[in-house]
Amino acid sequence: MKGKLFSAGALKDPGTLLGELWARVPHYIRVTFCSALVMGFVTHMYMFTNKFTNHDDLNQMFYADYGTASGRWLLPPILRLDGNFSIPWLIGVLSVLCIAGIACFTVALLRIRRPLGCVLTSALIATFPASTATFGYMFSADAYFFSMMLAAAAAYAAVHWGWWGSALGVVALTLSMGIYQSYLPVAAVLMVGALLLEALDGERSFKELFLRGLRLAGTLAAALIAYMIIVKLTTRNTGLTDYEGISDMGKLSLTELPKLIWAAYRKYFYFFLKNDWNCHFGFLKYAFLLTGLCSAVLGALVLVRRKLGPTRTVLALALAAVYPLAGALIYVMVPNGYVHIHMLYGLVYILIAPIALAEYAAPLLAEGNGRLFHAAASWVLLLTLALTGYSYAVTDNNAYLKADMAMRQCEAYSNRLLERVESCEGYQPEMAVVLVGSTVREAGLDPTPELDSARLVGIFNLGDLRTYFTYRHFLRYYTGFTGPVFTGDSETATTLAATEEVQAMPCYPRDGSVRIIGDKVVVKLNG
Repeated sequence: MKGKLFSAGALKDPGTLLGELWARVPHYIRVTFCSALVMGFVTHMYMFTNKFTNHDDLNQMFYADYGTASGRWLLPPILRLDGNFSIPWLIGVLSVLCIAGIACFTVALLRIRRPLGCVLTSALIATFPASTATFGYMFSADAYFFSMMLAAAAAYAAVHWGWWGSALGVVALTLSMGIYQSYLPVAAVLMVGALLLEALDGERSFKELFLRGLRLAGTLAAALIAYMIIVKLTTRNTGLTDYEGISDMGKLSLTELPKLIWAAYRKYFYFFLKNDWNCHFGFLKYAFLLTGLCSAVLGALVLVRRKLGPTRTVLALALAAVYPLAGALIYVMVPNGYVHIHMLYGLVYILIAPIALAEYAAPLLAEGNGRLFHAAASWVLLLTLALTGYSYAVTDNNAYLKADMAMRQCEAYSNRLLERVESCEGYQPEMAVVLVGSTVREAGLDPTPELDSARLVGIFNLGDLRTYFTYRHFLRYYTGFTGPVFTGDSETATTLAATEEVQAMPCYPRDGSVRIIGDKVVVKLNG
């Protein structure tokens, strides 16, 4: 019977249905999705096919109970979807799929349709060093990238589906922040970028654009309020942790606001021109300046050709000025905390803006000198952004080499240390090992300082692995030592460190640095 689900011709086999759905996907989305998969796997395969770790990953390698005290109330159930364990290949695949989704929402919102622009966008999003820092926390990487994809989806819904889209956007963005709070700027920068393109179209009045901007801003505000309400409910018995200023979320002093806004803008100067985190080839700062100049001229030519009138021109310029602030909004969100690079994914959108602008300007500058300038500027953008993506891929893999060598060095160091412990006269397997001073870093724990050129939080060296309290987990998981271990920050270690007997001991690896005191083996690493 016609119209029924199971009538002849109505029910399709999975292959046919999926093929038809894939055929309906716009070509630019398919190009973006596939290129993001390729870029993601090519860049991060080193990480996915090895098991590198850091303090948080060691602490959560076989558990999925982290997040609520940090305001990430949705993180624990999301973590359980990949089987509780920190499995690099599975988590890597899921993460790259989310990265591809983020790239697709980005090109859709910023109207990037040409294949080259789609590939460049995918490359920048997949290789941006914030991704490598995120993969350092492998146990939660797929959840964090899913959170970022939800933020991008929230922006898409709010921009394209009116008030109902804003309602869906509030839900998606609230869930995103419930997994990880740092991707609100991704939604914000995509909304501002989409609204800027609408302002350049000249089809909506100033009033319509202004009201539309208020609705999008309201979407962000409503999601933030909903998120904070849920945080209050989920932490009413425990409170929020003070770590990295998380307990200060939602506490914004108006007197500090100008300073925080300035910090957001200033970060672009330090990150791209001063190269403060060593993520770029040295010559790229000149390419960035030239790209910025070309983009400014392209923007001016678009405004001249569009003839928007004074009010809409001012609005377009204001949105262009707000765009970088939206991408670095995390500096306003975390007034008293340190902003790590994995919290700064929004910065990459300053590189994607020229791609969108060049494509938008193409039909407007199709003749005469405008066409020649557009062609020249497009070559500048292509070379700059392609080299930037390559520099990020190099940075990412340098970081993975550092993590690889750190793991090998830490295993070798630990094996030597445990050999000294087990060969100590009177040692018994049931004895606890106390590592006095293990949380203090000595110079010998940095045998390869040149690998620290890119300072990506989450990518550890030997010193990091040894000095965190999770070193006891490293000894258990990577060397097979099953006895109890007390690290230097434990009460047992600090109590022993204060005794005259331990103070008189030399530091490891000298003779006498490993000694049995009572029923414990004491290793004095620092004094």
